[in-house]
Amino acid sequence: MKNMEDLFDELKLRIGDRLQVEIPSRRHDLKYFTTLVGYVKGLSVLLRTPVEDSLPLPMRDGEKLIVRGFSGKETFSFDTTIERVCREPFCYLHLSYPDSVTTTTIRHAERVRVNLPVRVMPAGASSAIHATISNISTAGILIDSEDELGKKDEEINVSFHFAIQPNDYDAHIETTALIQNVSLQDNPSGNFAFQYGVKLLRLHSSQAILLQNLIYQKLLENHHNLA
Repeated sequence: MKNMEDLFDELKLRIGDRLQVEIPSRRHDLKYFTTLVGYVKGLSVLLRTPVEDSLPLPMRDGEKLIVRGFSGKETFSFDTTIERVCREPFCYLHLSYPDSVTTTTIRHAERVRVNLPVRVMPAGASSAIHATISNISTAGILIDSEDELGKKDEEINVSFHFAIQPNDYDAHIETTALIQNVSLQDNPSGNFAFQYGVKLLRLHSSQAILLQNLIYQKLLENHHNLA
């Protein structure tokens, strides 16, 4: 636990950083993404009001919240209370400045569990193979496939989509990748499936940022989502 007087200095949070809000008094699985507007040290934290179906989420003064975020090296969370719901000049929330924050350090190139369709073009193939990404990091992905995609140290092309919150932005990654390891896995149908550890090659900086956003988002959605 850290003293909140030093939270923003230590975590180096910036205006516009993505945060997640959970409302314990409502359904426990409802979580909303929003952004940091600012803070007054020791007095208040300001967040944009979360949006649902393109409209500001109805929220009340005095409502309890759990706020979660990612600082670049660690995830953090704290309990707070809505001091004031503001609608001018835009919709934002004044939150009480909490007493403490819980942090968890994240390892470099952290992997998170996902379930993303991926289109794979093996070397020399005339048609793509559809498979599934089961975990992902900024450096590589784990692909589950019913079909053989290649041998160790061969290059393949991969293409996949995912949504980035809070605006449900459709992110697309298409790049070459290097097969680093191959294993056979038993699947529920009793057939053998292939599992490939793949290193992503020649990512553009914008693609790397999109992957980082996906990983941060998954870490915020589920503290136990680490692969």
